[in-house]
Amino acid sequence: MDRPHGLMAVHAHPDDESLWTGGVLAQHAAEGRRTAVVTCTDGEFADGTSFAGPGTRAKELAQALAALGVGESGILPYGDSGHLGRGRGSLCEAPFDDLVADLVARIRSFRPSAVATYDANGMYGHPDHVRVHRAVLVAVEAAACPYQWPEAGAAWEVESLWLATVPESLVRTLTELGLETPLPSTPDSRIAAAVDVRPWLDVKWEAVRAHVSEFARGARIAAFEEPQLRELCLGTEWFLHRPGPGAAHPGAGGARGSRRLLADPVR
Repeated sequence: MDRPHGLMAVHAHPDDESLWTGGVLAQHAAEGRRTAVVTCTDGEFADGTSFAGPGTRAKELAQALAALGVGESGILPYGDSGHLGRGRGSLCEAPFDDLVADLVARIRSFRPSAVATYDANGMYGHPDHVRVHRAVLVAVEAAACPYQWPEAGAAWEVESLWLATVPESLVRTLTELGLETPLPSTPDSRIAAAVDVRPWLDVKWEAVRAHVSEFARGARIAAFEEPQLRELCLGTEWFLHRPGPGAAHPGAGGARGSRRLLADPVR
């Protein structure tokens, strides 16, 4: 199979792409690697109580992706489920197989060597994040099987799956600084890649700032306007690694520590 070593990031809401994978997306784009972002909701609450006007968050997402240099993107037809994980037309109430089928089609179309999404905690427990994590794991496996959703295109084997996570060391540091940090975290010993994205932090912050409506409503991302906190929390992106169906050594856990590009083969 042709492997152009592209990176696809799959997220639940507009702004997630910038916060959790904005650095590696900008990095890959700067290296001339193919990049894609699939956003599973348009960011508008399924119950119709959204803070921003219709279409606002989708427009902000487009601006953020342009800042990051992302080559391809798409928004799936689901609404934000909110922290209760419900609502007619929401991501959490959509048939799980429909979501998987949508993702299989995107994977087979873009043919990435690496896919990035959230860890099992969904970073901080949002029901949509957790559902995306589960759907991506299934979709990566199904995309490699020609008998699953054959109408979605030729089978494609992803080499690596990268799960964005929060390390225990970061939570300890934030606690020591006196900040409230009710975040699920991962033991540092399990982190497979801690990517230093400070060279792209200005670009990443520009992308985060494109989500103006989130700042306007007082979302937690406004805390990153403080430069020291921004570098601490956004200057590194941490990932767990799972070999994909196309991995050269399916039983390998992946090299730990620093890593240059997520889309490069794991040896």
